[in-house]
Amino acid sequence: MPHSTSPHAVALVVDGYSTGQFYPVALKKKGLRPVHVSSGAERNSPGLREYVNHYAEKLRSDYEVVINDWQDLGDLKQRLSGLKPMYVLAGCETGVEMTDFLAEELGLPGNGTATSAARRDKLAMHRILAAHGLPHLASLATEDWEEALAFAAGLGSWPVVVKPLRGAATEGVRLCRSPEELRAAFNALVGSTTMFGERNGRALIQQCAIGREFAVNTISLDGRHVLSDLWEYSKIPSPGGAPLYDRTMLVRDLGEEHHGVIDYAFKALDALGVRIGPAHTEIMLTDRGPVLIECGARPMGGAFPQYLFMEALGHTQVQWSVDCYADAQAFAAHAAVPYRPVRALWIKSLISTREGAVRSIPGIALAARLPSVREGNFLEVLASGHLPRTVDFVTSSAHLFLCHADEAVVEADWATLREMEIEAQNELFELSPDAALETDNDWFAHVPDEQWLKPEEAAPGDADIIWRALGLSPGERVLDCPCGDARVGIHLARRGAVLTGVDINPRFIERARERFAECGLDGEFRVGDMRELAEREAFDVIVNWFDSFGYFDIEDDFEVLRRFAGALRPGGRILIESPSRIGILRNNTCTYKDDGQPVGTICWDEVTERLVTRFQVSGPAGQREVRSGMRVYSLAQYKLLLRLAGLELAHVYNEDLKEFSETSRRMIMVAVKPA
Repeated sequence: MPHSTSPHAVALVVDGYSTGQFYPVALKKKGLRPVHVSSGAERNSPGLREYVNHYAEKLRSDYEVVINDWQDLGDLKQRLSGLKPMYVLAGCETGVEMTDFLAEELGLPGNGTATSAARRDKLAMHRILAAHGLPHLASLATEDWEEALAFAAGLGSWPVVVKPLRGAATEGVRLCRSPEELRAAFNALVGSTTMFGERNGRALIQQCAIGREFAVNTISLDGRHVLSDLWEYSKIPSPGGAPLYDRTMLVRDLGEEHHGVIDYAFKALDALGVRIGPAHTEIMLTDRGPVLIECGARPMGGAFPQYLFMEALGHTQVQWSVDCYADAQAFAAHAAVPYRPVRALWIKSLISTREGAVRSIPGIALAARLPSVREGNFLEVLASGHLPRTVDFVTSSAHLFLCHADEAVVEADWATLREMEIEAQNELFELSPDAALETDNDWFAHVPDEQWLKPEEAAPGDADIIWRALGLSPGERVLDCPCGDARVGIHLARRGAVLTGVDINPRFIERARERFAECGLDGEFRVGDMRELAEREAFDVIVNWFDSFGYFDIEDDFEVLRRFAGALRPGGRILIESPSRIGILRNNTCTYKDDGQPVGTICWDEVTERLVTRFQVSGPAGQREVRSGMRVYSLAQYKLLLRLAGLELAHVYNEDLKEFSETSRRMIMVAVKPA
C-alpha cells in the first residue's frame, strides 16, 4: 500500500513533459510538494534537449525544486534522499525506467526494476506475454538484414511491421508489404536515432496485427486495475510508412468487444508487473481477439486539454494517478463508479500532404466555426513557421479537440475537417510562395481600371444570367459587391431590383451614380471594402460577379463570405462567379527562365493556388511592374468555405447557365442562407 500522506510531503515527477506537465497542479491539490527530476535522456539527443528546454520556464514555475544537473545515479540518490520524498511518478515515456529505479532505491511505492525494461522494450514486452500464455505478436530484434527477411518470410503472410525497440508515437514504424519495402525500412531504421536520443542498433520485425485499435488507460493500486478511459484509433494508411493518426475517439458505451479488450489489457498489465500508477496500453482487436501492440507505465501522451477530459469523463487519468499514490480512499471511490462518459470527445490529428514555409494558418479561424471544435494545438507549426509533411504522429501538423453532448455533431465536424485535408489543404495551412511568384500587397488597388471591367456590350447578357440563376423578382433588395461602374447592375435595376453597390474604387462609384442618375433610376452606391461590410440581414440577394472573389489571403476571403452571410436575410441567396480552376490548371502551367523568373505574364502558382499576373502601371515615378494574385478556389473548396460561413451551396452552373462540368470555363454558384 502507498504511504499515508503527511502535510507538505514531497512527490517526485520524472520527466514531467507531455501529459506529465499536469502533475504539479494535481499534486498540490493533495497538499504535496512537487519536485521535478530529469531522467537524463535529453543528454543523448539534441532534439530531445531542445524539447526539454521548451519546458524549462514552466518547470521552474510549477515545481518547488528542479533537479536536472545530477552527475551520476549516486549523486542523484543522495540529493533526493535529503528531500525525503514519499512518491515518484513518471511524467512521460522517457521517465518510466528512472521512476522504477528511484522507487526501488528510495523505498517508495513502485513497480520494481525486475520487469522495468519490458515496460519499454517491445521485444521483451511480447516475450513476457508469451511466457504468461497471453496472445502476443511474433517478433524478432536483429541487426542482420538476411535474418530479418527470413523471419518475415517465415511468418507466412505480408505485411510485416518494422519499428524501433524503444520508440513511441509511431516514430520509425513502417508497414512493409514486400521484401523490397522491408529492406528499405530496415536500412532506414538500423543506425538511426529515436526521438529519445537512443540509437537503433537493431530493428524489431513484428507480425502485423490487423483490426481495430484501442487505447486502454488505467490506474493501478496493489495490482488492482481500474479503467480511466477507453479510446478507439482511426488511422489512414500511408504507402510504405506508418499508418497516420486521423481521429482518436473516446468510447462511451462499452459493449462485449470492449470488455474483452479491457480484460486482456488488465492481464497484460499483470504480466508486465504494473501494480501501481497509470498505464497506457494499445491493443489491436483482431478477428482472433485482442493482442497487445505496446504498453507504457505512464499516462496517455499528449498535452491534451484536461478540462475537456473533465467535461466528458468527470475526471482525468492524471488526477486518478495522484490519488492511487496519495489517497487510497479516493481511489476506491473512483473504482466504484461505473464507466459512463457524458460527452463525445474526439481528437483530430491533422494530416498534411505538403510541406513548406507557412504564411498563415487559416485553419484556426475556419475550424473555430465548427460547433464541436473546442480547442486546437497548432503550437509546433506556429513556433517553427514550417509545415512538415505528415509521416507519423510526431509530424502531425496540429491536433483539434472536438467535444459535444451529441456524437453526431462531433462526427459531422470531423468529416468537414477530413474533407479539408483531402480537398483544401491550403485552407488549413497557407504556404508562402516562391520568391519569383510573390504578389504585391493590396495588388487590387493598383490594377488599371480597364482591366477590372468586361466590355459594355457584355453587360446585358451577364445581367440576364444573374437574374435567371438567382430567380430574381422585382422589388428584391440586391447588393452588388464589388459593383464596378454598375454596367451590369443598371440592367438589374431596370428589371426592378432595388440595388446597392459597393466598390473599393471611388472612380467606379462616381461613374455608377452618374449612370443611375442619367437613367432616372434609384440606387445606393458607396466606396467600401468587402472585408468591412457591416450590414446585418439587409439584403435578399448578393451578387459577386466576374472574378471578384479570391483577392486576399484565405482568412480575409473567408471574412468576406462571413460578412456576406451576415448581410443576407434568412433564406437569402448569394451568387459567386469564378473561373473554373480545372481550365486554369490545364492552360496556365508555370515555366521558368534560367534566372528563376516565370515565363510569360500569367501563370499558375500551385503552392498558393493563385493565378499570378504581371502588368505594367504608370505612376509619378514612371512605369513599374505590379504582380496580382487572384486565388482560384476549386468547387470543393468553395463548398467548404460557404458551409463554414453559414451558407449552403444550392446550384452550380457553367458560363451558359447549364450544368457545370470539367470542360466548363466558368463556375456560377448560387448558395442559400438557411431560414
